[in-house]
Amino acid sequence: MSHWSIADQAEVETWAAIRSNGRSSLSHAATLSLLYLLAALAVGAFLLSAVAQICEGTVYYVGWDEEELLVAWMRNLMWVYAGGAAIALTGWLLVQLSLRGRLPSVLSAVVAKIPGVGRAIQTIALADFCESIYRSVVGSQTYGDAFRFAAQETRFTPLQNWAVHSALQLDAGQSWEHALSHPPIKDHPLAAVTALGQGQLSREETMRMWYQAASDSHSLIESRSQRSVRNLFRIGLIGAVLTAGFAILAANTAIVSMINGLTFFGWW
Repeated sequence: MSHWSIADQAEVETWAAIRSNGRSSLSHAATLSLLYLLAALAVGAFLLSAVAQICEGTVYYVGWDEEELLVAWMRNLMWVYAGGAAIALTGWLLVQLSLRGRLPSVLSAVVAKIPGVGRAIQTIALADFCESIYRSVVGSQTYGDAFRFAAQETRFTPLQNWAVHSALQLDAGQSWEHALSHPPIKDHPLAAVTALGQGQLSREETMRMWYQAASDSHSLIESRSQRSVRNLFRIGLIGAVLTAGFAILAANTAIVSMINGLTFFGWW
């Protein structure tokens, strides 16, 4: 590549490490949060199952009438917990596949809207894209080739599809403004490129523009990934406490009812 110094190569490798660390931290945080939640759901379901077996067949008196203690609601609650575990597993799988760029466009767009983690996934994909375009510009490639190469490197399907479409438009002679309209990620590094790129820029100015976009994207990764990791841990811990606590409360309610049913005066 022309004008490609050792310092430039070192910075590109630093950017690659930032993206890798961002993906790794999000993946690990999502996995640990899932384990917290699944452990709480499993403990809660086991507790409900044990109490339901103990309480089954227990009778109590309402006045002079004998009533059987109902346990069907505890079994229904166990199915709710199983459904919660399935939803948590599905969400974890979607996040993992999105980080690796293996989701179709529609599902990728859904994951990108998940509060606390979707924005960080988009930022990592944007950093992939901007850094790839920067390397292509330094290598004097055409914008069409640069966008096609960036589409292969980014791991966010909507951005991949948009880059391929933009490359075809640029090859066909469309204007920069038209080819780069309606990007799937409306973050300020790409918005700045779209605005600045409408003017007549020299090659050095174009390189500087994409360098700044790549640099800003990687700065955003560090802040947003850290915030997303904290949010994932909070979600996992709060969800675990709530699910386990609710199961304990439900089991205690059934046990108290059973103990009261052992005495005639408890239900008088």
